[in-house]
Formats: sequence, C-alpha cells, structure tokens
Amino acid sequence: MKIIKSILTLILAFTTLGVYSQSDEYPYPSLSPKGKIIQNVGNTIISIEYERPSARKREVFGNLVPWDKVWRTGAGHCTKISFDKNVIVGGQSIDAGKYSLFTIPNEKEWIVIINRDTTLYGSYNYDSQKDVARFVSIPDKTNRFYETLNFDIEIIPNNAKIFISWAHTQLSFDIETTTDNDLIDFITNELFTRKNKESNIYAGASEYLFYKGDSLENALKLADIAIEIDTNNGWARSLKVRIYERLKLYDNAIDEVNLAISNINSRDYKDITEKENELSQLKKDLERIKKLKEK
Repeated sequence: MKIIKSILTLILAFTTLGVYSQSDEYPYPSLSPKGKIIQNVGNTIISIEYERPSARKREVFGNLVPWDKVWRTGAGHCTKISFDKNVIVGGQSIDAGKYSLFTIPNEKEWIVIINRDTTLYGSYNYDSQKDVARFVSIPDKTNRFYETLNFDIEIIPNNAKIFISWAHTQLSFDIETTTDNDLIDFITNELFTRKNKESNIYAGASEYLFYKGDSLENALKLADIAIEIDTNNGWARSLKVRIYERLKLYDNAIDEVNLAISNINSRDYKDITEKENELSQLKKDLERIKKLKEK
C-alpha cells in the first residue's frame, strides 16, 4: 500500500508540475525566453524563432556549447527560420518555407545548416539527409559581451545579413532575395512596353533605379513616361531634377525646376498652403543647383 501511495504521489507531482509549466499563471520566468524577429527584406519576409539562453557566468563556447557538435543554435526546441519567397542563403538556393537552423561551432570556423525538420527538440534526432543547405562561416570576436543569445537581421538594400551573437562571439551569413531580378523583369516587361497605365508606378520604378544608381538613363525615361501619363506628377518631376543633378547636368536640372514651378502655378489647389510649400521647396532647389553650377 505504501508503495502504491508513493507512486500515486509521484505521478501527481509530475502532473502538477506539467500543468504549472504550461500555465500562463506560472509565476517564474523562463530561463531561455522565446524570441522572434520578423523583417521585410525587399519583396521577402524573413522570420526567425528561437529560445534565448543566457551565459549566467558560464563559459559558453567550448564548454556550455561544445566544439564540433551539432547545436540547436538556441535552447529548447530547434531554432526556425522562414522565408515567404525563394532565397539564396550562403550561396545556396532555398525554396520558400520554414526550416530549422543548426550550427556546428568551432574556434576557427562554423558550419551553418538549414534543415527541413522543424519538429525537433534541440538537435536530438537531427538527420543530415534532410539538410537543404550547409556552408562555412568564420566567427568574429566582439568587444560587446552578449549575455543572451541574439539573432539580428541587417538589411543590405533588398538583401540581408543574419547575425548570431553570444558572449564575445559573432557569426554572420548572407541572404539574397529575388527582389532586384523581379523588379528589373517588371520594368522591362510591363513598363518599357507601356502595358501599365499608372503614372506613379513609373515614378516608383524611376526612384528605384535612381537609388540603385546603375541605370540613370532608364530612370529618366521612366520619369518622362510618368509625366506623359500625368503632367501633374510632382514626384516624377522631382526625380528628374535629382537625376540631372547627380549627373551634374545642372542646366537640365534648372530647366526641370522651372518646368515644375510653371506646372504648379498653372494648377488649382484646394489647399493654398500645399501649393506654397511646394513652390518654396522648388525655389530652394533652384538656388542650390545654381550654386553647384557656379563651382
């Protein structure tokens, strides 16, 4: 009877612990709280979900996290990374979807692994046959001490760099999206063929090429089409001024400013303050460009 009571007591204790550990009313904070980062990168949404262990005065790499063994790159369940569009990670093509992210730390170089199995607890039962990408990344030493494991997504226009930081160690790898290729295809097939009839779509494409900086001639053509469709498109007119200024074609830029001023003066405005603000900005642009021309 005593044995049966002891067994029942033990079962009750474990059951109660399970209930408390899953309850929102459980009063104690997680030692490795869940973290999630979501970032729009160009045309792609990148998301990382992980559990964040802390150093707690322990030696992290080479001790808490052993060298040369597959690591969940977090705590608890495996770390997950997802993309809503196809990407290139570490130079390798990956289809849109959710994946697990593992690493194999080493003092000199780490292996980064993207794997199809997102159901794993830790790296137990990790199967390399389910890898979709595996590549090398060289770790750096940081001046800052990261008490808690940290993932970060740095945007590099339309692409990204993922940083993994803990203690005085930081790792990074690149993610390339399809944004630039998709936009160039759209501009070529939809805009230069004049299929699209929306003035601001052309102005937006002009601005994209202007900031990309590698096809200013096409940026000018797109701004011209935007103005053909809508002569009152101040965005497109402003873009032409900025493009000519970057090309140091100051006479052209001055002509565009004067055309923009004439356009504003010829229009009726419901809000006279808006008109005055636009004219004031154009006059400032005109003075600035004249000074640049004189240098």
